[in-house]
Amino acid sequence: MKLWHKYALGIAMGAILYLVLPPSMIHGTPMISFLSELALKIGGYALILTLTVGIPISVFRLSEAHRFTKIFSQSLLLSVVSLVVAAGIGIAVVLVFKPVPLPLVSQSGTVQTLDPLELILAIFPTSIFDVFSVSAKWFLPIGLFALFFGLALSHDPVMSRPILPVLDVISRASYLINFFISEILGILLIPISLYLFLNLRNTGIPSEYRSVLLFVLILTVFLIFVLFPLVYRILGGKSNPYILLYAMSGPLLTAAASGSIFISSATALRHVSESLGIKRDTNAVVFPLVLVGGRVGSVIIVACSFIAMFLSYSRNNPTAGQIILLLALLPLSVTVGASALRSDIIVMLSLVCVLFGQGFQNGASLLVPIALPLSICATILDTAWLMFSLSIIAELNGQRSVKKARNFI
Repeated sequence: MKLWHKYALGIAMGAILYLVLPPSMIHGTPMISFLSELALKIGGYALILTLTVGIPISVFRLSEAHRFTKIFSQSLLLSVVSLVVAAGIGIAVVLVFKPVPLPLVSQSGTVQTLDPLELILAIFPTSIFDVFSVSAKWFLPIGLFALFFGLALSHDPVMSRPILPVLDVISRASYLINFFISEILGILLIPISLYLFLNLRNTGIPSEYRSVLLFVLILTVFLIFVLFPLVYRILGGKSNPYILLYAMSGPLLTAAASGSIFISSATALRHVSESLGIKRDTNAVVFPLVLVGGRVGSVIIVACSFIAMFLSYSRNNPTAGQIILLLALLPLSVTVGASALRSDIIVMLSLVCVLFGQGFQNGASLLVPIALPLSICATILDTAWLMFSLSIIAELNGQRSVKKARNFI
């Protein structure tokens, strides 16, 4: 049985439990919430360790092969350009189609905000050891440390070589833990999907928001099945993009059932290696970079949300200067928020509003009623683009072994 079959079965069982819950439990119970939170934590249990330990080894090996600079620079360029283009797409589609204005009723008490200056300072703590203590909440500091550590090892390969087997053993062991978790993820998706269905029913979708939500859903489908595959082929992709989507059906199902990039990335880490055939060293370097700095889906959804909020407050379109400012703020805010690996759309949107200012500091509160479905759409898009961008970089550098669909996990 393929992994996506197990995941689909787990989601279906969660849906069945949702349908047969007695009336006393239709609003959920503390136990369902507890099991869902526990399952989410187990699902991403080995992700941070696997990513962190894999970076220095791969940086060392790619540097020895004189491939690191090319692969890393291509990945960084693709991430930056794709974020800016995604911001432009999100702004443009809302300005062109203009969904129904949002009701000007805020729920500011439920909006979590980030302090951008505090987060920037946390990238370089007073002691290197502090990066390990904050890694559970923020991946960027420990990710940068792992990158610098790998570069330092590659500077003196003769003296550094004895430590590589130790790192390699830890990397393989953490991957095996993640391997096991991906095998039982179908079971974990039962309480996760059940809790998600309950949340969707309990929050409800006010009629004033249905136009915006329908617009985002149609845009999500268009991006996954039309625009992303087209961009993949334009940028040099050689495989059938829809076969790649099938290869990533497990992570995409996980993203849809959880709305969490944390857990979908954990299973995606295995899929890109064993189904897409991307070689280990390239995957270890590019995956965390795209995971933090290439969240195209989140940028598009946040951009759409911000412009919808802007048009609800103002009868005029944003000026050229404001659009240029947003093209810079949207990628920055999403990248800062994405560094936590758990931040939802409202957190990212709130940061954009704070940085944008001009009376829109509390604008994110308008989107609170549909925050959950927006986050789910963003997570699905982020997972899909993660797969396409990894495939692009790997194919451009000859770092992908094409596998037939019947051999997918």
